[in-house]
Amino acid sequence: MITAIVARLRECHRDLEVAAITATELARDAALRLGFQSIPAWSGWMEGDIKLVDSFDPHLMVVIGADVMDGYYNPVTTARLLAFAECAARRGTKVAFSGFSFNSSPSSLLRPVFNNLSPSVAVNVRDRISRGRFQRFSRIESHLVADAAFMLEPDDSSDAVRHVMAWADRQRAAGMIVLGFNLHPMLITKATPAQVEGLVASAIEALRQVIRAKRVALLLLSHDYRGEEGDDACLGPIAKALQEELGERQMYSTRQYSASELKAMAGAADGVVTGRMHLAIATLGTGKPVAAMTYQDKFQGLFAHFNYPERFLLPPADAVDPQKLASLINDFIDRLPALTGQVNAQLPSVKKASELNMQQLTGAPQ
Repeated sequence: MITAIVARLRECHRDLEVAAITATELARDAALRLGFQSIPAWSGWMEGDIKLVDSFDPHLMVVIGADVMDGYYNPVTTARLLAFAECAARRGTKVAFSGFSFNSSPSSLLRPVFNNLSPSVAVNVRDRISRGRFQRFSRIESHLVADAAFMLEPDDSSDAVRHVMAWADRQRAAGMIVLGFNLHPMLITKATPAQVEGLVASAIEALRQVIRAKRVALLLLSHDYRGEEGDDACLGPIAKALQEELGERQMYSTRQYSASELKAMAGAADGVVTGRMHLAIATLGTGKPVAAMTYQDKFQGLFAHFNYPERFLLPPADAVDPQKLASLINDFIDRLPALTGQVNAQLPSVKKASELNMQQLTGAPQ
């Protein structure tokens, strides 16, 4: 999302300087790698943090809404984001929230905070289901968009990405269907090590059933690198368990890729089964279909943008059942041609809706 938004803003403001509000040393380092300044304005008193932001003297502010604006993770974090937006708007800064999801049980503590937000702040909601929930929750105006990540351009320039894409081409030439697969521990809320092991065991058994029944090559895609909560905690054991059976029909890289590189790799698959929202968005953005294992009720809104069948959503309780997971994957593979057509029919309008994230910041017509 950040990469896509900044790229679009640079098209309008060639001398754009970007600063990121950061809370940790890791976040600071990530901002610096992107060529941004870092403003350590998160863990102190709000008054002092606002002064740090003011010292940068921003003309524009983008608040990355994503999946944190309903308070699911922490309502205090959401309130703090809203406070930054309000303070910036009052000093004359153009402010927009990038499109966010809104679940069916938002924190009631946030209602008065939203309701007192300045009308100059653009509040963008990234799917019509979320927007309906938000309109019932708050009286302020909101705009329907698609996720900003649909604006992201894929990057296949590195040798590492080209290696993966060449592997996919060889598998298809050999008559294989290239299936992308992603799994992560956060599918189970506050998962214990035993629960993560059970989730991994279910995926291994389900994938074994699939590869025995169909001519499938497996592309394991890691989209999040946060240690024990990251995708490799699940994908590493899966790759090890299936290596002997699949051999060259399996591709798994532990290299950390950029978002643009991951989008190119997702597009190399014929379809992707994923537990990560933004890997699903990356895949759909290349015109390829997805099936999703979902731990929040936010995938429904994404699917609605494409008029996409919800039968390809699998709740966590079913993801730990290898028979149900195998059934989902087999059904998904069987319907790949029709699903690909469905995605590509809707993708132009979804990309157009994604561009609406920028309206408040660039003045582009809606």
